[in-house]
Amino acid sequence: MSTLLQNRARISGLVFIAAILFGIVSVGILYLIDENSFLYYGDAVSHLYSARRFVDSNDPGIIQMGTVWLPLPHLMMLPFSLIDSLFSSGLAGLVNIPLHAMTSVLIYKIILKQTSKPWIGIIGGILYASNPNLLYLGITAMTEAPFLLFFVASVYFLQKWVTEDLNLKLILISSVFVVLATLCRYEAWILAPAIVLFALFFAIKTKTSSNKITIILVSLVSFTGIVFWVGWNLIIYQNPFEFANAQFYAASSQAVERPYRDFLYLQPHNVLYIYGAAAGMIAGPILAFAAGGYFLHLKEKIKSIPSSVYFYMSLPVLFTLFTMFIGIGEMSQWWFNSRFATFLYPLAIVLAPLLLMKLEKINKKTILGFVVAGMFVFQIITPTFGVVTYLDAYGGWIYKQAPFAKHTADFLYDNYDDGKVLIMTGSSQAHRIMISSGIELIDFHEGIESFLHKPYFKEPWNHNKWIILGVEPDSDSANAAKFWTDNIDQIKTHYELVNENQYYQVFKLKT
Repeated sequence: MSTLLQNRARISGLVFIAAILFGIVSVGILYLIDENSFLYYGDAVSHLYSARRFVDSNDPGIIQMGTVWLPLPHLMMLPFSLIDSLFSSGLAGLVNIPLHAMTSVLIYKIILKQTSKPWIGIIGGILYASNPNLLYLGITAMTEAPFLLFFVASVYFLQKWVTEDLNLKLILISSVFVVLATLCRYEAWILAPAIVLFALFFAIKTKTSSNKITIILVSLVSFTGIVFWVGWNLIIYQNPFEFANAQFYAASSQAVERPYRDFLYLQPHNVLYIYGAAAGMIAGPILAFAAGGYFLHLKEKIKSIPSSVYFYMSLPVLFTLFTMFIGIGEMSQWWFNSRFATFLYPLAIVLAPLLLMKLEKINKKTILGFVVAGMFVFQIITPTFGVVTYLDAYGGWIYKQAPFAKHTADFLYDNYDDGKVLIMTGSSQAHRIMISSGIELIDFHEGIESFLHKPYFKEPWNHNKWIILGVEPDSDSANAAKFWTDNIDQIKTHYELVNENQYYQVFKLKT
């Protein structure tokens, strides 16, 4: 290995280690603040539940891939979710830390490729690694970290492909990473046709027709994940698009029930305002430097990286903006789903170095120093005025039922002895109770709409030692909770009320 490659490998290793250290320090700080901070996101709780139920459930196995949520993040978390202490604390999500670190290394490599300046690449990699908003997503059981890794990896190999004589191996690797991304988040689904269009555009430039056909065929690999998921939904649910319209659980169904849709639906100025505000809180001055970098790219016709690669990097953002515009995607001025704005961060980090190159070229070292310092200072002081992904998660943790769900879980943790538990609170609330209760998932029966025909629901006293009844259940358990609330006398005939708070009643079978 040449000295140059050894140096680059050493720098990549240092960026990776730095990112891991940032993650470990963040975990320590958050644990000291509140040991429950890894469970703030309701989605993180449900992702951990979805991961563990492949093994620990009343119907274990591959059928637990379910629908709506894409399966790859759950499969990646599965081994860690089976460790009880990691599962109940939310620390099983720490599998995302090395993923975040690998993304930081790829950012360094992308910048190095476009600038040929190792020091600028290091700055970009460290800026990505140390962003507090990305760090919080990188230490919780959310799907953004794996998505961003696979997305940025596809960018890296696409960049190499268009700059290194259209090597078939590189477009294949990029397509494979697109497949992995499409199995993490739906924002990646726009990348598959984009890769094929890239292949078609650049294949036209090749001299032999056989190469053109091969390039296009290889790029079609990118659709594998989408075809798999559509096929799975067709086979299991008899509807290839069940994930898009599943009652109670699909994004479109939830958007109708929540208050954010009306502010965004068909109102582009509101969409841009909400998304821009979140992006500004996440990236700060880096956005301005990125805009300056892109202006220089256009003005001076910097050809190290084609403009099409930057456009490719913007696609998840454009997809998100479009879904918000048509009333499916949701964000709010109270930072709800502010994490969607993290999809802009890789593009901003990659464009900003073009401005740094210009400042170095014209020998404006003082200004260059202030610019670099400003970017790092912003990230250091971000926690003083708000890490919006953390604020979003914390808002869910303290909202209405969530604190009382934890109280109910704590009661079960201290008092549960054995037996099945019928829980009629709705999935989101139920998952918070389940994960913190210390009870195996196999011991829970869920009273949700699709299970109302089950014997354990019709005659619970013959199947369940415990019942948890929600006062304000989620929509998928509204009918179940209403039925037994209306027939509470039957419950009280067989059960005694052993714990109660504002939102939950816990009953135990009489002995």
